[in-house]
Amino acid sequence: MSENFPDHPAALSATPTDLSLLLRPSPPGAPTDMVRIHPRNGSLLWADLPPVLVLGSSGGSGATTTALGLAGAAAYDYGEHSPIVVDATTTGGDLAARGCDTIDAAGTVQSWLNMSHRSLPSTVIDSCGENSSGVGVLPRGPEALPRRETYSSVHRDLVEAGCLPVYDGGAPVTNRMVAPLLSDSRISLVITLAARPDAVNRLKPALIWLDDNYSQYHLAEAVIVVTRQHPKDGPLVTEHVRKYLGDVVRAVAEVPYDAHLGSGGPISWRRLAPPTRAAYRRLVNLLR
Repeated sequence: MSENFPDHPAALSATPTDLSLLLRPSPPGAPTDMVRIHPRNGSLLWADLPPVLVLGSSGGSGATTTALGLAGAAAYDYGEHSPIVVDATTTGGDLAARGCDTIDAAGTVQSWLNMSHRSLPSTVIDSCGENSSGVGVLPRGPEALPRRETYSSVHRDLVEAGCLPVYDGGAPVTNRMVAPLLSDSRISLVITLAARPDAVNRLKPALIWLDDNYSQYHLAEAVIVVTRQHPKDGPLVTEHVRKYLGDVVRAVAEVPYDAHLGSGGPISWRRLAPPTRAAYRRLVNLLR
């Protein structure tokens, strides 16, 4: 891809050999997942809201804010669910600082994993912080997970507790902590992309790595979310990605610039601008 992206709208097509890796035909046979159904247009839909893994294509791409926005939209539109945003970054990110606008978290992923009866709803709630949108927030500390624990066991126990997990995997996509989540076809994948030329240039190798390691089927159901993080960010990046990668992934969506998101403080669903809330609600529907 070209570094001078704004003057070269064909940057993603500059290396057709690499892009052909993403567009090549699938091998014979496909994994079967009885959780999802086929509507009339042939794409896969979840019968209900799926768990979600949000990964950043590069640092500063808005993975944390997107995870919180998705969970807030799910709580707003589907009140019977209990969204929990879980920090799945390598050493712990700023999820607690951005997500807990009502009650700070009493525990972490690690402390919760060490608790007895951790798959009980009350145990999960006792460890989580709270957001005014009704979303739970479960941060993680910098230390390793307890021995023999992975995010596969985290996911199993959260689902057993009746939660809807939304994982903030941060960046890069090669984060080994989220490998069990990427391997689970029942978890939807969202890839965030900052509306910047340098971020676009780093998107393609991230997609190729995912395709090589987790198959075309998985990537084909992913949603790319372009996040506008500056007031001057326009629609060029989203149009560019949709044009060249729209056939590779399930959909390309966009979150508009929002001063509340850009403040760096705790995120409140009510303080988001109406277009931002609408964008997150559309994203939830794309994942169904």
